[in-house]
Order: sequence, then C-alpha cells, then structure tokens
Amino acid sequence: MKIPATSRTPAVEFLPGLCTIKGECYPEDITEFSTPVIGHLKEGISTSEEYKVEIELYYFNSSSAKFFYDFFEFLDESASEGTKIEVVWRHREDDDTMEEAGEEFEEDLEHVNFTLESIG
Repeated sequence: MKIPATSRTPAVEFLPGLCTIKGECYPEDITEFSTPVIGHLKEGISTSEEYKVEIELYYFNSSSAKFFYDFFEFLDESASEGTKIEVVWRHREDDDTMEEAGEEFEEDLEHVNFTLESIG
C-alpha cells in the first residue's frame, strides 16, 4: 500500500513487515493524513512478529509532531506486547533539527530498537 507524497505530506509505503515514511510533513489536516497511516500500521503490526519502520523527514510542524508522538507510542506499546519493532530515523548530516527530533522521540521509547542514521 502506497500513499504518495504531496507538497505537504511525506510518501508512506507499507510492505509486509515494513513501513517507510519519507519527505516533509505539514498537512493542513493532520487527521486526514494520520488516520490511514495509523490504520495501515496497526494492520501491518497485527500480522507481524517483527516490524521495521524507516523514517526520513526533512521537516515537520507541531501538529505533525503530535502525530509522531502518538505513532511512536503505538509502536512502543506493540513492542511491549511482544512484537519486535525496529525504527531507523534517517536525517541529513547537516540537519541538526531532525537529528534532535529523532533523539527526543528515542528518549520516550522503552521497548523499540531505535537507530539514528546520518545520511549524506
């Protein structure tokens, strides 16, 4: 399942055991963006023993930050219930803001294997 990128939302792709999110996230209506993403995520995790999430964001706004906190909270709950969850947070080498955002999200996770990855 693919959700194509728009000028205000990232591309999201769901494959068995994998979710990728790449781009910028500042939709006019965060619920319109987040509802299908969370729905597909729940469906994918419910049928997987292991699940990987790869995120490469260049910008997100405050309403999107709330979505990502909820997104990661769901992942952490799923991991606490036995699903092995891995998150790879990619940020541009010179993007301190996205690196720090990844570090902040990581701090809140107790059960998820979280990796920060700098990309050229």
